[in-house]
Amino acid sequence: MTQTRLGQISALFAALVAFVIYSLTLAHTITWQHNGADSGDLVTAAFVLGIPHPPGYPLYTLVAFFFARLPLFEPAHNVAVFSALMASASVFVLARAGAALISAEIPKTAAVFLAPLAALTFAFAPLMWSQALIPEVYALNGLLVAVILWACFTTSPRRVYFAALAFGLGMAHHLSILLLVPGAFLALQPSRKHWRAILLFLLPLALYDYVPLAALANPPVNWGDPVTLERFIWLVTAQQYRPYLFDLNTVEILSRLAFAARALLDQFTIVGAALIVWGAIQMALTRTRFFFALMLMFVPVVLYAIVYASRDSFLYLLPAFALALMWLVYGIGDVLKWASDDRLLRGAAVVLFAVLPAYNLVTHYAAMDVSNDRAAFEYAKQNFQGLPVDAVLFADGDEALFSIWYYRHAIAYEGARSVIVSQGLLQYEWYYNELRRIMSEVKFQEPNVVTDAHQRAREIIRVAFAEGRAVCFTDSSPLLPEFEYEERGVLKCVVAEKTTAGETP
Repeated sequence: MTQTRLGQISALFAALVAFVIYSLTLAHTITWQHNGADSGDLVTAAFVLGIPHPPGYPLYTLVAFFFARLPLFEPAHNVAVFSALMASASVFVLARAGAALISAEIPKTAAVFLAPLAALTFAFAPLMWSQALIPEVYALNGLLVAVILWACFTTSPRRVYFAALAFGLGMAHHLSILLLVPGAFLALQPSRKHWRAILLFLLPLALYDYVPLAALANPPVNWGDPVTLERFIWLVTAQQYRPYLFDLNTVEILSRLAFAARALLDQFTIVGAALIVWGAIQMALTRTRFFFALMLMFVPVVLYAIVYASRDSFLYLLPAFALALMWLVYGIGDVLKWASDDRLLRGAAVVLFAVLPAYNLVTHYAAMDVSNDRAAFEYAKQNFQGLPVDAVLFADGDEALFSIWYYRHAIAYEGARSVIVSQGLLQYEWYYNELRRIMSEVKFQEPNVVTDAHQRAREIIRVAFAEGRAVCFTDSSPLLPEFEYEERGVLKCVVAEKTTAGETP
């Protein structure tokens, strides 16, 4: 058996081990754990071929659609399996990338086992593991990053084309992948003879055609309603989240920088972190171009995760940890060189390095396991059950709104005509117009007449009452003070509008 084939088999074995563990611990429905509040939005959009929150994720939505519709499990469970498959595939690719990086440094027999062990350490690191278990976008993004890293270190004559395709697919998925371009360019050193790679980069961008085409069908999840160029740009450039960028003071930035450093220790342990530092130093001394290439990728990713002030920006560190894995592999490889030709010593060292993934697996298993978590599903079910089929239900906040979207449109969609309304989104004209189309456009006042979220919420209640619909509020959506309510289970439902002094009820 050739060393290349042995390396492929050992990398595949590592990926299978990761997939088995992921399968045992992944979510069976939507979840709020592991920063998974967006799972309800993502799965619902995939299930109905709609458009999830910015930047719209056309690649993810189209692939997740096929998983969501599989007659195997609940739609969210199926999409969680998709995440596990993508994360496991990235373990395989990272193992091959690591082997390609150190194959010239140490005996190939050691390299083919060392790189998969390092990849498993990353597979069972809490950040990677958490995103492999839930319906989220980061596992797919991780696979594309892994392909780019493999392309940077392999000697394959097609490496530039693989990288170009991965970048193109990444552009149709998560724009943050562009942060890797300068470093990848330095590592790959493409020339004019690779001009066809431009086509592979541009071709996946055609996936964005899905966005306006899906919007034309008026799906129940239709962020931005991007049927015009202005709203298309608003969606794909994530203008809604621009205020998060650089919205931090110096103290907060320093705090987040310290958090990122602690997160590195959490992923790889203090031993792994020491090997990462050692590997970076040795790479700087012996393979300078690759060192600076990795730094040109690592630093922008970390800085972006630090200065972006969203609640889940720490997840943007995942590509940085994949990059750090390459330094870890290089550091372990350098340590193994000390063993020289002593096979027994090299074997003992490899066994000791196997402790790293085993430690991560054992220490993080309980915290990662979300297989029995049904809190988000039960919350949505409790709020939805007992609701009239054509009721209007106000829900706000990502956790409440997205879980109820999921239950309404992916679970209880047959025969249901209820409308879910977010007061927070009513500030956007496109959202108000979407609700007008769904309910009764001719009865609503124009958006230039009712201009703020409160006025539009009142207008929705007015039209709903005129149509004889019940109007209820979840505990996540603020009540409008001008109405009277009565409790119906966990909901508060509108009874009538309050009258002021001197008015006839």
